[in-house]
Amino acid sequence: MDIEKKRDIIGGEHEEHFLIDMFSQITERLKQKYNYSDEEILKLWNNQDNLSVPVAIFSGKLSPAEALTKFLKENYEMEYDDIAKLIGRDERSVWANYKRAVKKMPWPLQVNGSISVPASIFNSQKSVLEALVSYLKDVKKLRNRKIAELLNKNPANIWTVHNRSKKKEDNGNKNE
Repeated sequence: MDIEKKRDIIGGEHEEHFLIDMFSQITERLKQKYNYSDEEILKLWNNQDNLSVPVAIFSGKLSPAEALTKFLKENYEMEYDDIAKLIGRDERSVWANYKRAVKKMPWPLQVNGSISVPASIFNSQKSVLEALVSYLKDVKKLRNRKIAELLNKNPANIWTVHNRSKKKEDNGNKNE
């Protein structure tokens, strides 16, 4: 075997070990800092089409629905009908939310390195804020105080929103 092939084999094995090590470090970081479960990490790994939305966009002056539509429209360059299908809303309300958001905030949303949530959580009978708080509380297992810090809201409001969301879930389960 010539020297080039040996170098490629050794380099390839070295790279593979390096990538596996990096993957395990990333996985641990997601678990420790962002409270990801093994199931969530597996979903991320298997689903390239999963759009993620940074929680930081909801802490500004825009309403949660305005912030979500502005982010999806500008950052993922989605059409109104695609956004409407993704988040389970009427296309006209998505259009109206975007227009209001652009009027209030003509500059792009600041997307800092914060916790992200899958865009698919917003496709429900809950409001955007209820879906977000439920996900952060029930899936990410964050405390009200931490959620309030992330969203720039009062912890008592977080409790109220989560409680309202649970009641909607309970009523939805009774009707099935």
